[in-house]
Amino acid sequence: MLDSALGYYIFPIFSVFFGIIFLKEKYNQNKIISVILVILALIYFLIKLKEVPWIGITVALTFSLYGLIRKKVNVSSDVGLLVETLLLSPIAVVLFIFLTSNNLNIFSAGEPLLSFYLFWAGLMTLIPLFWYTKGFELIGIGPASMIFFLTPTAQFFLGLYYFNEPLILDELIAFIFIWVAVIIYLNELRKE
Repeated sequence: MLDSALGYYIFPIFSVFFGIIFLKEKYNQNKIISVILVILALIYFLIKLKEVPWIGITVALTFSLYGLIRKKVNVSSDVGLLVETLLLSPIAVVLFIFLTSNNLNIFSAGEPLLSFYLFWAGLMTLIPLFWYTKGFELIGIGPASMIFFLTPTAQFFLGLYYFNEPLILDELIAFIFIWVAVIIYLNELRKE
């Protein structure tokens, strides 16, 4: 849980950077300080891990690029989501055929409860994605992404209190730096 939280902490940093560079979003000294604090915390955390979290970096880059593209393409959330779905549908069909032909399909009448959950999982993915893209239309890519820090924090607390993962001092130090940065940044958003 703590490792996956790291990937989600990296994502808003890339989005804020993309927003400043490609979308010319406004920034001031406090916003830059908050971004630098988060970067320092992540560098500290990465040095202590002694490995590159490729999955976290991949997630961060794909989410950030997705947000940047959605912000640059001037279409409504529902039309954009329809186009994305149409583009991804052939890939999903090919994957479904592959799974079925290799007897790996678990979406079947033999597992009605699991099939029910899988069916509704699509809707439960679609609704947050719709509101996520709608959020990028209403506010900038940086502010929308900074709110995303709530997810890794929830993962952090789940890992700590529900799954009883050990909390080492290095993780706590990085966590404190990140949340100080988020508080600074969110305070700047409140002033706007």
